[in-house]
Amino acid sequence: MPARPDGEGGDLSATAAELAGAALGGRVAHSGFLEPPDADALAAALRRPGVAVSLSGGVPGARRRVVVAYPDHLPEATVRLAAVYVEGVADGEELRSAARVAGVEAGRLGDAVRHQDGVSLITLGPLPGELLGLTRVAGRQVTPLEVGLERLARGTRHELAVVVPSLRVDVLGGKAFRVSRSYFAKGVAAGRVRVNGRPAAKGTVAEVGDEVYAEGLGRFRVLRVDGSTRRGNLKVVVQSER
Repeated sequence: MPARPDGEGGDLSATAAELAGAALGGRVAHSGFLEPPDADALAAALRRPGVAVSLSGGVPGARRRVVVAYPDHLPEATVRLAAVYVEGVADGEELRSAARVAGVEAGRLGDAVRHQDGVSLITLGPLPGELLGLTRVAGRQVTPLEVGLERLARGTRHELAVVVPSLRVDVLGGKAFRVSRSYFAKGVAAGRVRVNGRPAAKGTVAEVGDEVYAEGLGRFRVLRVDGSTRRGNLKVVVQSER
């Protein structure tokens, strides 16, 4: 079972302590699916004491993600995810609501991915029987089918080397998402940009390891700084998801 929170307002501090204790004790543990502010804040809280962390939403650019904490002697650890496809449903929230009514916990439900003829919903695996047993969604008769995550093509993930004058979030955001600095700065001013789950402000500076989420654009993480140019600009590598 995942550690709290499960998407229903759980205590992040208690969850961080539980996950850290498991990882430092040699075990792999994970949260339920979390919204961006909570997932980013939980990951940052775990990284501060040196806990190894990975995050997964099932597809690149996923909004809701699971935070996994694991012992540092492991190269990496992930969590098992699954997906169900329902033909004839156009709104992912309708499918999510039907799953909740059927008894599936919110923390087991990830992003909904729209297709031409239906919707797929990512879940913590194995796929909940209540979800496969759905017969109606928003008044329509349905037949849920389990599908592989590889079929849910959405979003991209890549590493990008950029040259910037500083590690200000608006500067990095413009480069990471290939938009103007002024455009990204407007998102910061409107409260649509967060660093490790906390709202960014004008002049906020990111550090290596920080994760930045921008509503409507995606997220990026500062992987490393590879020195500077002769003119004093910084060579920074970021990993972005859109």
